Amino acid sequence: MKKFLVFLVLVVGGAMWVKSKLSGEPIIHIGSGELVNPYPPGSALHAQQQEFVDRFNADPKLRERFAGRFTSKGLYAEVTGALQRGARSLDSAQLIQVTRAMAAVIPRLREENCAKLIRPKDDFDPVLSADISDALERLPPRHHRNFWNFYLDSLKAEVHDVPERPVDMPARERALAELGSRYHGPTGERLANVMRNPVRAPDGEACWAINTLTHTSTQLSPDHAEALARMIWGGR
Repeated sequence: MKKFLVFLVLVVGGAMWVKSKLSGEPIIHIGSGELVNPYPPGSALHAQQQEFVDRFNADPKLRERFAGRFTSKGLYAEVTGALQRGARSLDSAQLIQVTRAMAAVIPRLREENCAKLIRPKDDFDPVLSADISDALERLPPRHHRNFWNFYLDSLKAEVHDVPERPVDMPARERALAELGSRYHGPTGERLANVMRNPVRAPDGEACWAINTLTHTSTQLSPDHAEALARMIWGGR
């Protein structure tokens, strides 16, 4: 069961940026350091995105940290690193909320994009990002807000050097044991087949695996749900 955590990097931060058609083309232009809401007024995501923008622009350290231009690979690394930092510093309620938001998004993705979530990648995927954004538009605003609060607080944890919580390895093992207990017989074998090689698994099977694992991780006892959320978003 540990193996799936190596691949489960649930990156949604790219959905807020202007999409690039080419991998090496800059896809974020902050200029003076102030962020601009990419969603037009009237968009289903404009209001809650503006909350993120306003909080970002109110923090001088954040503006200084992210002023400039980023290529897709650079931004992907920045977003991934920020989410991992948040997983090491933020409280359990916020981590469980953002995992539940992701569990709501996944079933609404196109199968080929859903499958990407469980496969290794090293660059921003504009197609996946657009699909996630579309899915969020069809969900209650709280899910979008939970994503961006988590992302912003993760960024703040980095620039303000918020203390990291010590890793509780016994808690991780207990959480993995409870998660594993939910998969036995044919269902367990089906999951194992995907996790042996998620790259080669059919899209439908890969999508099913990431969907069931993310949903089930939020249904565990609270301490185990927290431990798994820290592993999922922490990428290790």
